[in-house]
Amino acid sequence: MKRSVILRVLVIGAMHSMLYLWLIPFVIVPRFGHNGWLMAVIIAILISIAIVGSAFMGGKKRDG
Repeated sequence: MKRSVILRVLVIGAMHSMLYLWLIPFVIVPRFGHNGWLMAVIIAILISIAIVGSAFMGGKKRDG
């Protein structure tokens, strides 16, 4: 369980790095302006919550 949670946190970190350092400033803001920035942040937060939440929604695996 710990390994999958750590992997999910790393994926979220990579996603946010790409989003905030490249996608928003160079793609979204020039095309959509402030509304695009706001929407991208909201979507990023919702995806992060979904990824972390999925780690705890999976039931405990039973042996045998």
